[in-house]
Amino acid sequence: MAAFPGGRAERVPSLRRRLLTRLLVPLAALAVGLGVGGAALIHGFVQSTHDRLLAGSTLAIAERLAVGDDDGEVTVDLPAVAFGMLESQARDNIYYNVAHEGGVITGYLDLPLPDIAAMPTNVTVFRDATYHGHPVRVAAQVRRLYGVPQPVLVQVAETTEGRRAVEVNLLLWLTLLEVALVGGSGMLVWGAVGRGLAPLGRLRRVIDARSTRGAAGGGLALVPLPLAVVPAEVLPLVVAINGLLARLDQSIGTMRRFTADASHQLRTPLAVLRTHLALLRRHGTDSAEGRAALDDVEGAVKRLERLLVQLLALARADEDAPVMPTAPEVTDLIQVAMEVAAEQVPAALAQDIEVRFEGPEDGTALRVAGNPVLVGELLGNLLDNAIRYNRPGGTVAVRVGQEPGAGPVMEVEDDGPGIPEAERGRVFERFYRLTRPGEPPRTGSGLGLAIVRALADRLGASVRLDAGQDGKGLKVTVSLRPAEKDAGSKGSLVDDDAAQGRLPRPGP
Repeated sequence: MAAFPGGRAERVPSLRRRLLTRLLVPLAALAVGLGVGGAALIHGFVQSTHDRLLAGSTLAIAERLAVGDDDGEVTVDLPAVAFGMLESQARDNIYYNVAHEGGVITGYLDLPLPDIAAMPTNVTVFRDATYHGHPVRVAAQVRRLYGVPQPVLVQVAETTEGRRAVEVNLLLWLTLLEVALVGGSGMLVWGAVGRGLAPLGRLRRVIDARSTRGAAGGGLALVPLPLAVVPAEVLPLVVAINGLLARLDQSIGTMRRFTADASHQLRTPLAVLRTHLALLRRHGTDSAEGRAALDDVEGAVKRLERLLVQLLALARADEDAPVMPTAPEVTDLIQVAMEVAAEQVPAALAQDIEVRFEGPEDGTALRVAGNPVLVGELLGNLLDNAIRYNRPGGTVAVRVGQEPGAGPVMEVEDDGPGIPEAERGRVFERFYRLTRPGEPPRTGSGLGLAIVRALADRLGASVRLDAGQDGKGLKVTVSLRPAEKDAGSKGSLVDDDAAQGRLPRPGP
């Protein structure tokens, strides 16, 4: 029994009791069925055994029938063996008679007579009857003797107490054996189930030991449980637990990275805020120093806001995808790209940068596998980087289409300073910033392309960095997965024949 809030007690389910019940109930039903069949078998066996003795006694008397030479009367010489073979420990009563022409030659006169005319000759016939209020088993045989026109009937009857005693004794032993079988099976099954469930106990101890070690070491031991010694029946459960541990480890790792990143990156802008707030207290807002400090505070707040947004985006991108496979979402890449590009236009205009969209704009669809929010966030970060690090009067091009043999492709190309080829492998690292001789330090957090890589991993996409047109600027190519329902089709994923099989290219 287990106590629950509110004082209510519930019986804790027991796997061992459930298995024992599921095994013993059918076994008991089988034992009952075997008992019924055994009782019928015992009755038939005892009946046939005693009937053979009764038939032997009847035959022994019938063989001693004779016809007198002088008067032609039927005589019988009763042999002692005819009744000796019927003696038993139950001391059953034996009755007999020999009848001819409706009269009894010898024996018990009131022993019931059968219909002699309906009986076969020289064949022992058995029947049950009642004699003096007791049930008896009667064996009768009709004989025809030479010189006697009418048949002679020989009957031997025996009370059935002995038979019933033998049956009851055998049934008792059968019942005891079945009870012993069921009881012994229950004890064996109880022990066998306990031994069979021993791997669960070992698994519990492994989990408890990990919890203890994790608590002692200041953390949780979330490594997967070993599968080598896990029974096949429990394997799906352990696999599910391992999946849960993996997701929990991923979540904890994401939280730890977010905490570390936030504590590392927020230190500088907070120090700047404290310094400039101190200057404001010293000089006030009416002085030139105070106004400059106030402008710096506003810039620091904006940078801090952007940093927090990027840290949260990176934490969301780091979240692991579901372990169990589910049907992927389908996203219209063209629609998402147009919406995101339109959202970035105000920020681009503020820096005198033109944003150009190249792709079908007539309502056609380019279906890809992925969450539309993740796809939009990936493209938004690419556009933000392209606008933020572009030159004044520059251009940013967003292209959506399908390249032959490559599937759906999304490109973001700018004509800014670009990224040197030697640095392109490192810009996906968190907080990595490019430094160029003669240029002021960049104000970014170094998280934009790290977020792009994390989102691409979530979407199952690939990201490639190349130089832009004529070797200027940067071109980022994102290859996405086609939607499953279209992945096997021979046609294009773009519904517009004009855009089929090609990615729009910029003009000269």
